[in-house]
Amino acid sequence: MAGNSLMSKSSAPPLSQSTTGALSGSQRVAQSLSALKHRNYRLYWFGQLASVLAQNMEAVAQSWLVLELTNSPLMLGLTGLTFTIPTVALTLLGGAVADRADRRRIMIWAQVGSALVFLILTALVMLKWVALWHIMVLAFLTGCVRAFDRPSRMALLPQMVPKEDIPNAVAIGGTIWQLNKLVGPAVAGMLIYLVGIGPTYFVCFLASAVAIGLWIAIHLAGKPAASNSRGLLKDMTEGLSFIRQNEIYWVFIGMTFFNSVFGMSYVIMMPVFARNVLHVGSQGFGFLQSAGGGGALAGVLLAAYLSHFPGKGLQAINGAVVFGVTLILFAMSSWFPLSLVAAFALGMAGQFYMTTIHAILQMNLPNELRGRVMGIHGLAWELMPIGGLIAGAIAEFAGAPIAVAFGGLMVGGMAFVVAVAMPTIRRLQQ
Repeated sequence: MAGNSLMSKSSAPPLSQSTTGALSGSQRVAQSLSALKHRNYRLYWFGQLASVLAQNMEAVAQSWLVLELTNSPLMLGLTGLTFTIPTVALTLLGGAVADRADRRRIMIWAQVGSALVFLILTALVMLKWVALWHIMVLAFLTGCVRAFDRPSRMALLPQMVPKEDIPNAVAIGGTIWQLNKLVGPAVAGMLIYLVGIGPTYFVCFLASAVAIGLWIAIHLAGKPAASNSRGLLKDMTEGLSFIRQNEIYWVFIGMTFFNSVFGMSYVIMMPVFARNVLHVGSQGFGFLQSAGGGGALAGVLLAAYLSHFPGKGLQAINGAVVFGVTLILFAMSSWFPLSLVAAFALGMAGQFYMTTIHAILQMNLPNELRGRVMGIHGLAWELMPIGGLIAGAIAEFAGAPIAVAFGGLMVGGMAFVVAVAMPTIRRLQQ
């Protein structure tokens, strides 16, 4: 099978285990940041930092603005759905375009689009012209932009670092999302309190402008992604066919799907656990969220530390098993300190094995298919609302602990099946 040949080509690690073990502590730390040696990746990383900060701040500002305008939780959900629908619907097309065009330019122009949205919202709020339909239309347009932006960002990474530094680049890139999850909402909340929603949107615009400037400074050698004369529909079909025919891709994208739909149920159910199971109220809920965020940051740092170690297949499988078992433990816990520890472990294990899977896909993908395959991988994450519906339905009839434990059983069970039935995946080195 084609997937097996791909795996055999990439099975030799960049560093032997013996060499890795001989490194001193300071050398190991330096190696954990090896991707930052490359100028283009540094520009990309800091641009990502600014871009994701803008995204997280905008999410808080949008939610607060919709609530102020409507005082309706339903409208909050519908606004989020308005963003999600085009993102999901157009991601396959976005991946196909990323494999035809200059990915760097797509990323830059997508950020320009986001910056314009932030600027329009700034003006609408400051002039007191804003209405719900403005927000929903702009959320829809942002979702369309994101569908083209995400595959290009993900596919661009191997063009900025050598192959041996790709796992490290993926792991270091993951720290951006976790840091911004901790910082972005807090900054947005403080700005809304101090200066209002309009100026907060303007700060989002400024952060996007910084990202654009940094990404314009990226200079890539070689040609952009190859284009061809075939139709986009055929390109999208080819991407799906490639995944179906190669074990390495459909297995790891399948594991991502299971994590998104079943594993992340605990995030949806966390308020229910805080109020009804642990009886710790909103303050306890905040501590649980912080524990999960701290664990996720620890997970990407662990992935960065282990990025030059071989055995990526087993790392991903073990991480998924630990995540599934810990999810069941969290579901069974009625003692708050244990739940805090479990929430930290969940964030750490989940982020570690998802980062490892991302690195595996990036390491083994042919460049001409990278946009489409990584776009589909990203699409698996966008299906998280489906998991929320499933978990909510189970919780309604059987309780939140059963809903979360079911998610842990599905994720851990999937990983166990992969470990037992697919030795080529288990033995995958890079």
